[in-house]
Amino acid sequence: MRVVVLLACLLFAPILHAFESRVDTHTGTLEGAAWRIDVPADWNRTLVVYFHGYSVEPVTLPQTAALYPPLQDLVDRGYAVAQSAYAQTGWAVEQASADSERLRKHFVRLHGAPKRTLAMGMSMGGLLTVHALETQPKVYAGGLALCGVLAPADTLMQHQFAVRAAFDYYFPGLLGPLTPVPPLFMPDGRTTGRIDAALRSNPTAAAALRALQAGSDDDNLPGVIGFSTYVIGETQRRAGGNPFDNRAFAYTGTGDDDALAVGVVRYTADAKATRYLSRWYTPTGRLERPLVALHTSRDPLVPASMAWSYAQRLRETGRETNLVTRIEPREGHCTMSQASVTSAFDDLVGWLDGKHPDRPR
Repeated sequence: MRVVVLLACLLFAPILHAFESRVDTHTGTLEGAAWRIDVPADWNRTLVVYFHGYSVEPVTLPQTAALYPPLQDLVDRGYAVAQSAYAQTGWAVEQASADSERLRKHFVRLHGAPKRTLAMGMSMGGLLTVHALETQPKVYAGGLALCGVLAPADTLMQHQFAVRAAFDYYFPGLLGPLTPVPPLFMPDGRTTGRIDAALRSNPTAAAALRALQAGSDDDNLPGVIGFSTYVIGETQRRAGGNPFDNRAFAYTGTGDDDALAVGVVRYTADAKATRYLSRWYTPTGRLERPLVALHTSRDPLVPASMAWSYAQRLRETGRETNLVTRIEPREGHCTMSQASVTSAFDDLVGWLDGKHPDRPR
C-alpha cells in the first residue's frame, strides 16, 4: 500500500459525480473551520454529524460534489449530514470537537432541532465519535465508529513510536531524528520509496518490523512507517514536547528480540506533552448511548484490537452492552465496503428503534 493510497483513506476526499438538486446544500466557515451541510427535501429529521479522519492537508468540502459514498447514501435515504473540515489539520481532536459542536448548533439555527442526532466518524473521527457520545449523551442518540481509534490515543501512538525507533535500529539515520521529527518531514512518495528500498534490502529487518506492526505486509509497511513518522512529529509540535516513551516497551516476536532490546534507542517522554495527548483523548468508558464499531480485520494503522480495548474499558464501567463490534475480513485502513458501512449504520438505527443487532430478530 503506497502512502498515497493510505492518505486517501484517511482524508476521505469527496468523489465527484452528478449533484442531486433535491438536496439543500450549504457551505461556509465558522471560526476558521470550513463546513458543509446537506439536507434532502424528504429529510427524516435525523441529523448525522460526521467526523473526518486525520489529514495532512486541509480537507475541502465543495458544494457541487457528492459526499463520501456512504454519506451520500445516507442523504439519498433521507438523512441530513453536517461535517466540519476542522480549523486545523493533524491530530486536531481538541479543535475538531469544538468545530463540530459549533457546526451542529449552526445546523439547528438553520433547520431547526432534529428529532435524533447521530455521530459518525472514521479513524481519528472514530475517536471523536466516542468523545461526542461520552461527553454529550444528551445530544447524541448513538454513534458509528469506522476504523476508529477507540483505545487511548497515546496507546496507539506510543506503539507507532516504538516501531519507528525499531526501524532506526535497523536503518540508522535513514529518516532523520525521532525526537523531534523534523518539521519538513513529509510522508510523500519519495519518502515511502526510500523506506521500501531499505526494507527490501534487509528481509530480516523487514520481517521483524512486520511482526511489531500488526496487519502490515511488504506493500503497506513503508507507507505506515512514513505516515506514522509524520504523525509523531506533528503531535510533538502540537503537544509542545515529546509525549512518547519506549523505555518499557517489550520488543518481542521479532526473531531478534535480545539484540533489538539492547540496541534500540530508548526515549523519555516529556510529562506535560504526555498529559496533552492523554487529554485528547483517552476514552473514559462512560458510554451511555449505543455505539457500533466497524473495523477491517487486517488494518496496519489502526488495528481492529482497538475495539476490543474499548470493550474492556466498558466492562470496567459496567457499560459493555452499549457497544457492538463488526469486523469485515479485509486488508487496509478504512477499506471497508460501502455495503458494510450501510449495514452497520442500519444496525445502529435498528438498535435505537428497539432491535438489538446481536439478538435474534
